[in-house]
Amino acid sequence: AKGEIGANASVAVFDTGLPPDHGHFRARPGELVERINWTSERTLADTLGHGTFVASIVGGVGPGCPGFAPGAALHVHRVFTNQQVSYTAWFLDAFNYILWRGDVDVLNLSVGGPDFADAPFVDKVRDVVASGVTVVSAIGNDGPLWGTLNSPADMLEVVGVGGAEARSGRVAPFSSRGQTLSEAPGGGAGRAKPDVTAASNGVLGAFPDGDACRPMHGTSVASPSVAGLAALI
Repeated sequence: AKGEIGANASVAVFDTGLPPDHGHFRARPGELVERINWTSERTLADTLGHGTFVASIVGGVGPGCPGFAPGAALHVHRVFTNQQVSYTAWFLDAFNYILWRGDVDVLNLSVGGPDFADAPFVDKVRDVVASGVTVVSAIGNDGPLWGTLNSPADMLEVVGVGGAEARSGRVAPFSSRGQTLSEAPGGGAGRAKPDVTAASNGVLGAFPDGDACRPMHGTSVASPSVAGLAALI
């Protein structure tokens, strides 16, 4: 209502990439600053569609599924191959790069796993947060049992995003939940996660093969909604 489009914000998305000249990004008022590939595949193409969908929720301009912050500068980093393979080293390269740039305000990580003891990864996330970046991450789709949350969303320093049902607003059954696992080795009891929830059922977004909007489910699509709102703030 106030006309905010995130024009003063800069958002990075670490995912499966973004196709060149996609219709949901061509007319956006914000600049698509860069598309970088950190993987072993010699391509920037996103054939899986996950990264394209996530980026469109953050800042796309598709008329049927507009993003939250189309005015934000968008940095797209490809850290997963088209076979859904990734390594800590690729993430560390991308983390170090945005630390070097020094102009990213929000980082969306619609990724996660049980490997909360990956010290190089966890330490680098803390470095990124300490530099002033708001890190937003999906909590995971391993619910409803307690103790199912994923890293890095389980970290105290990260905004862990769970999934909510669109109609009822209740936490979706598949949404992970539990206590911060990274605190447990130090003798702490941990603190409850997720920090916030967002719609995660039938969320509309863009796919690599055209301008039509199609639905996707999971905490992966809830996280970029919160990242887009963080850009507006």
